[in-house]
Amino acid sequence: MKLTKKVLAVALAMLMLAATFAMSASAGISDYILKFDDEGKFKIMIFADSQDDETLEETTAQLVREALAAYTPDLVVFLGDNTVAHGYENQAKAIETIVTPCVEAGVPFTLVFGNHDQEQGVEKEVLLREYQKYPGCLAYDVDPELYGCGNHNLPILASNGLGVAFNLWFVDSGTSTEEAGGYDYVREDQINWYKDTAKALAALNGGEVVPAISFQHIIVPEAYDALGMMKIPVGIGEWTFDGQAYLPIPNFGAFTGFLFEPPCPSHINGGQMDAWLETGDVMATFYGHDHVNDFTTTYEGIDITTVPTVGCNSYSNDINRGVGLITLDENDLSTYEYEALRMYDFALAEGSQILDCEGALSKTSYQFNKFMDTFLTKLHELVSGFSLPSFGK
Repeated sequence: MKLTKKVLAVALAMLMLAATFAMSASAGISDYILKFDDEGKFKIMIFADSQDDETLEETTAQLVREALAAYTPDLVVFLGDNTVAHGYENQAKAIETIVTPCVEAGVPFTLVFGNHDQEQGVEKEVLLREYQKYPGCLAYDVDPELYGCGNHNLPILASNGLGVAFNLWFVDSGTSTEEAGGYDYVREDQINWYKDTAKALAALNGGEVVPAISFQHIIVPEAYDALGMMKIPVGIGEWTFDGQAYLPIPNFGAFTGFLFEPPCPSHINGGQMDAWLETGDVMATFYGHDHVNDFTTTYEGIDITTVPTVGCNSYSNDINRGVGLITLDENDLSTYEYEALRMYDFALAEGSQILDCEGALSKTSYQFNKFMDTFLTKLHELVSGFSLPSFGK
């Protein structure tokens, strides 16, 4: 069975490439082929934790529209906890409201599920089919036998259309599980699929791994080690993970951005990070889940980035609410650029309609958020040279 799956992974990868080249000349379909542009650039916009029902907050919808118009991404990624409406009809309407800006802008999109998407009585398989009704949806479930739903990858072709230059992984990190006593984790069969498919892509790339970025909702446990947080013998509030207490003052030199709440990974480590390190293709990983966090840290050469919530109707922080933007450059695929785009910048821009939306903050409030972001960032830079000792296990 193992051999069969590996052979299938290679065959599917080859078929995918063949189909891609065949379709690239077909009118309409070619609009959704992922490819570096003539300047060698590819932009990915990330919307995390919109987490709203069928009556999507007007400010959220306008933020999404203005972000798409301002940066014209090549792909949108919905990073989980996308809709939380009750029942099928309301969930279908909620999905319509969040994908419509992408459809109207002609931007293809894909997604991963979070821990809340299926909590309202509609299974993820049904939700995925609903997303797939819309033009530009590139999300699919590579193997229904794998744990979760919507595990898939999307290769990005070179600008000349000859071969895969980059790869994007999308993994279902689950919901909650009694086994873990809390949030779920990526399972062995998912990891094996990842390894097999990465090998298949490398085989098509002359034996060289195809550089990649991975997306999922729930962060990996290694985030705590990467952040270099000070271990202490007694817990303070919620700053305890896997039986270890941490001082809620991180090592500011170990990350950039904001850490406003303790990261919430699973208490079970399924070996996903080890698989990435072993395979050697993934340079960066992106997560939602912890709505007010907005940081990048690094674990053994792999970046761990949390994307702040885009949603205006769930718990959040007005200082860093916004969207994520990744820019890839075909001329140097050993690295990438990432920027957290703030809602206040969109709201304060000339011609923005966010201030006119029901539920919007005042112009003064957005200006204050901008000031606080700048102040806290400068403060972070000042203290980043200090590191804290550990007194825990």
